[in-house]
Amino acid sequence: MGTRVVVETKGKVAYLTMNRPEKRNALDDVAVAELTEGLNLAEQSPDVRAIVFRGEGPAFSAGADLDYLQKLSRNSPDANLQDSRMLKDLLLGVYRSKKLTCALVRGPALAGAFGLVLACDMVFASEKAKFGFTEVKIGFVPAIVLNFALRKLRESDVRELVLTGKIIDASAALRTGVLLQLHPDDEVESQLGSFLDEFSVGTSANAIAMTKELLSEVPDMSIEKALEYSAAINVEARATDDFRKGVNSFLKKEKLEWS
Repeated sequence: MGTRVVVETKGKVAYLTMNRPEKRNALDDVAVAELTEGLNLAEQSPDVRAIVFRGEGPAFSAGADLDYLQKLSRNSPDANLQDSRMLKDLLLGVYRSKKLTCALVRGPALAGAFGLVLACDMVFASEKAKFGFTEVKIGFVPAIVLNFALRKLRESDVRELVLTGKIIDASAALRTGVLLQLHPDDEVESQLGSFLDEFSVGTSANAIAMTKELLSEVPDMSIEKALEYSAAINVEARATDDFRKGVNSFLKKEKLEWS
């Protein structure tokens, strides 16, 4: 890996840590490329059950790097389209990952970094976390991230966030559904670790991958197509070794721990 993101695997969890605390882990094209590379490595590893995004130091990420924003203002349309597609590919990769994806948020998660948070399956945030789409305050638009916000939050809340550029604290984020639980700052990492330990042995990797496929695909289908697609996934799931193993363990009333 490079200089912006540190990738490490602990047990069955891959941690992707944005590592520019002096810049509050601001994002640029290099950081987005390294996050994408780390995500792809974790996605391809059969030993990894979950992927965690986090920031080094007191911030998750303050959004786009200011020097990089100046560069974007001078870019050609083709260069800016390529750059936008890089962020799109990263967030779509997180959203469609076959592994459980989590954001561990301390401090601000703004603009594109807020989009990264919303692309994840679950958010573990400390009481010091803050969230916002601040793009309109600098004459920009939250174009890519808007798509993930609309999938996760109520449209009325999204409209307020993207049209005002306001930054909300962790308590407000809890109320709007950005996160399901809020933890003291000195406990959030251990709470996430405990959850992932239980998740890794308590769920089938194959079942998680298939369930995430359903979550990704069915919202864009008509109800008829969604149900037909889901029926086909059921057929596929019932033919797996994991299904047979799980049913057999249930019938025998044996505790099952997945590898």
